Amino acid sequence: MKRNILLLLTLVSLTAFAAKDGGKLLYQNLSFDRAGSKFHVSVDIVLDSLEMSGNRQLFVTPVIEGARGESVSLPSVLINGRNMHYAYERGTLPSDVLARYDILKEVQRRNGQQQQVPYTTDTPLRAWMYSPGTSLRLLADTCGCGHLAGRDMGTPVPLNLNPAPQMLPVHITPAVTELPVAVHEGRARVQFEVDRTELHPEPYTCRNGQRIDNRAQLAIIEDSIRYATTDPNVEIARIDICGYASPESPYLHNEFLATNRSRALAEYIGEKFSLPADRCTYSSVPENWEEFRTQVVNATDITEQQRADLLALIDEPAYGPSDYDAKERTLKTDRRFASLYRSTILPKWFPELRCTKFAISTRLKPMSDRQLAEIIKTTPELMSLNQMFRVARLYPEGSDDFNNTIATALLHYPDDPVANLNAAVTAIGKGDYDAAAKLLEKADDSPEAENARGIVATHNGDFKAALEHFNAAATLPEAVRNKALVDFPAE
Repeated sequence: MKRNILLLLTLVSLTAFAAKDGGKLLYQNLSFDRAGSKFHVSVDIVLDSLEMSGNRQLFVTPVIEGARGESVSLPSVLINGRNMHYAYERGTLPSDVLARYDILKEVQRRNGQQQQVPYTTDTPLRAWMYSPGTSLRLLADTCGCGHLAGRDMGTPVPLNLNPAPQMLPVHITPAVTELPVAVHEGRARVQFEVDRTELHPEPYTCRNGQRIDNRAQLAIIEDSIRYATTDPNVEIARIDICGYASPESPYLHNEFLATNRSRALAEYIGEKFSLPADRCTYSSVPENWEEFRTQVVNATDITEQQRADLLALIDEPAYGPSDYDAKERTLKTDRRFASLYRSTILPKWFPELRCTKFAISTRLKPMSDRQLAEIIKTTPELMSLNQMFRVARLYPEGSDDFNNTIATALLHYPDDPVANLNAAVTAIGKGDYDAAAKLLEKADDSPEAENARGIVATHNGDFKAALEHFNAAATLPEAVRNKALVDFPAE
């Protein structure tokens, strides 16, 4: 990996010269690169506009600085005025001044002439040099008191040695799953002849003279189905019919009636709407004790003692049909309940418990990815994670449309590991490593997730953790390639 940076006439201004001194110190063609375990720096120091008196000197020192206060000073260039140059050659300069610097070369400034000082050096690489925020700059000391106390400091130039931007994260295609469903629930009171299970959709006179008219109640179910499918892009995924009976008569008899009445209604609905048998299911609750309990809790025409006694009876454990039958006998015969049973519970409350509950589940119809690209703009909640990713793949990776689709997927599947991983990969692509790290907390331990964690660790300068994550990603090709980029020195 190589970083080459060209800086033309980058200014380091010197303000500490005497009044007769002046001009500017410039540098150009600054470049640096990494070669094995060495960091190579090259720069041309331009003295053309610099004026120096004979008794002045200038130490120019490249310094590499880390984001956490680390620093390495490279060998210095000593630029002397005429008299100081001769003193340097004769070895008469104060030793304490020279001892403050590792002088790579010394030159005499020849005022009024064009003059450049080529500079090149190597220094051992340190692991911290790979961390974000590491930079190189030139420091100029005009007093000989050490570069840390130097009077002028050049503009920092980022090293950008960290290999994270060159690493490849990997998206995961979500597994194909059942589509999300929208559920529309309702309740109807479809009537049946006593002890019979045949459904009568048209007005019917029973053997005992009772008149049954189910048209209004069936319309409740049918209108709900039509309403649920008003969106032309959806279809019926399933209709669940559940019939409820009251706690009257033996439990097993109630179970038979409730189950077969529910089946009759499910078959009627399935045929009317041309649904396959597996899309119109039925079940039953032979005795509706749960809603009976609600009736008792909400009743306003019973005493508090009656309420307490009824609730205690309802809440008694029941382990089978005989237990439920025993509860019913108690309601009929116990002196605490018998009168209320005959006057209120049997004629008024129990009929309300005999009902049909239905749940209509709808889902998207099968459609192409291009069609899904339109659906995601209006009703993304109807789409599976796999469908959303298929839409994202319609666009170039990293484009606004791609990234927005990945963000939509995360919005609707915020706890899904794959949605979080893909959003983290998108964040890495945008250079937002902090967001990626947070998203990866909800990702799983897939090779792709471990690879992404390795990239984030690399960016943060935690190369030990990065290698651990890349190793955990095993043979994932991108992880193998990324691991090879983490060839930092061991210090």
